[in-house]
Amino acid sequence: MAKALIFAVIGWLVAWSACLQAQVPATDEIQVLIDVSGSMKQNDPHNLRIEASRLLVNLLPDNAKAGLRLFAEKTEVLSASDAVSPAWKQQAGKATANIHSRGLYTNIEDAIKSVLDGGFAGTGNKHLILLTDGFVDISKDIMESADSRERILSEWIPRLQQMRVKVETIALSAQADKELLQRLAGETGGWAEVAESADQLQRVFVKMAQKAAPKDSLPLAGNRFEVDASIKEFSVLVFKKPGAAPTLLWTPDGVKLGKQSASGNVSWLESANYDLITVREPRAGEWRLEAEVDPDNRVMIVTDLKLQLGELPNFLTEKQGLTVKAHFTDGGQLIDRADFLAMLSLQVTVDQQTPTNMAATGEAGYFGWNALNPGLGKHLLRVVADGKTFRREIVHEFEVVAAPIAVEKQIDIAARRVTLTLVPDTALLDTTGMSVNVSIGRAGQAGESRALAAHDGRWDLVLADVPIGGTTQVSFSVTARAKDGNALEPLVPPVTIDDSWFVAEPTASETHPAEPDVAADAEHGATHGDAAAGESEDAHGEPVSETNWLQVTGIVLGLNLLIAGTGYFGYQAFKQAQFRKQQALLERLA
Repeated sequence: MAKALIFAVIGWLVAWSACLQAQVPATDEIQVLIDVSGSMKQNDPHNLRIEASRLLVNLLPDNAKAGLRLFAEKTEVLSASDAVSPAWKQQAGKATANIHSRGLYTNIEDAIKSVLDGGFAGTGNKHLILLTDGFVDISKDIMESADSRERILSEWIPRLQQMRVKVETIALSAQADKELLQRLAGETGGWAEVAESADQLQRVFVKMAQKAAPKDSLPLAGNRFEVDASIKEFSVLVFKKPGAAPTLLWTPDGVKLGKQSASGNVSWLESANYDLITVREPRAGEWRLEAEVDPDNRVMIVTDLKLQLGELPNFLTEKQGLTVKAHFTDGGQLIDRADFLAMLSLQVTVDQQTPTNMAATGEAGYFGWNALNPGLGKHLLRVVADGKTFRREIVHEFEVVAAPIAVEKQIDIAARRVTLTLVPDTALLDTTGMSVNVSIGRAGQAGESRALAAHDGRWDLVLADVPIGGTTQVSFSVTARAKDGNALEPLVPPVTIDDSWFVAEPTASETHPAEPDVAADAEHGATHGDAAAGESEDAHGEPVSETNWLQVTGIVLGLNLLIAGTGYFGYQAFKQAQFRKQQALLERLA
């Protein structure tokens, strides 16, 4: 009896501990690598990396962890990896003044190794931003550099995949190894950009910050934007041309704010190329920006009322469709109240096409939109939500790539089993000798690598018993030959599997469950009773006492009822608190 009671208590404590851990939000991490090799003297003669890095630092969210490193022949810490805070931003911003161009080599391998050895220990999203202007260059011996580059492709990319690190790469100059940077980004699900000159670095760093740590934003039209009562803080980023007049910001009640006249709740970061203006506890109403209109200007906000999108891939293949799923949260909790949803209208725009309305799905609180992809190349997706008294906007850039290899999927919902099949286009590829390796990454677990074997010209990956909760990322590394005999390493975009893959539409039998078979239950009960009667004596024919087991069962049942009751009333109290909070929010917005 005592042992059973101990086991019951331990089981309850384990379940309670797991519940508490599940409520702790994962911390996102962003690590930055900045090339300081000597070639930067030509490609960044005015050291604009300093201002670009300072802007990036100030765009990072306070709920993330971040660090900056410089690399050349070796890698050194510029700003230690730590939780982003006003103090960290101030220290890191000052540290950017130490960015130089005195390095001898461009040891990208050592830089990646340094980051992976010293960072990315958490369970949140992981991003590595890499800026370089050259090729892998580690010594005067060209073969040593070639070997280092090959190790990045064969060893370090799989490790990045297993650790679920997305790499955002920036190639500065035409001399950068764009093929290597594209593969680092593409095979990890990150993003690749080319800055034709150092003057573009600020804009490129803004894109990378948005990829690594997306911020809620407001639509900015004609230099005007609407601030609602739920917004705690906003930051306006304004890009300036040489000789531009000083930026001004007008409040809803007609007060003019400038760099010199900013009040205590206004912070103003000014440089030759941009202004970053942050206003805390802003007045609700229409604000106006007095500056030149620029498509890269934006208004980023801090609020509990958030527009959320399902995970959007950075890369799509030609044969993949584009799916967008959206919902709103208040303090991280889904808003599914009918009176709130009735106020909403959501529109999707791809590039400069006509906006399309998003429709409510069968799942309360969610809106969806599906379309064919718009063709090869980079595209801009814009989702705008209008709630009558408030607006929200999310912008996402993605690229459609050629697809010599398609990925088909089969899902067994009941068994939570997924089969991914790689099907090459034999009109483009010679599959003789083609090799396929996959990396499987899950949050909080060691990565797994597998080599797939071909069966009838197809390569199958079977994932059985996909865990509930969290995500599983599958990355591919493929080597093959084109029909002309040239070696190829075709890009196959990573696949992210989450619980949405295992949601089925309710069927008629689920809606109206069948009546139980009383006769069968009676027969089963009789059989079970006979068996129990036959087992009431031990092997020697002595009766076995059942009193202790009844007591144990009663204690365990009582504990379970206590836990269930506590959970039920706690859940009801939580739901009521959420209802009151959302009601107050709706009243403010009204």
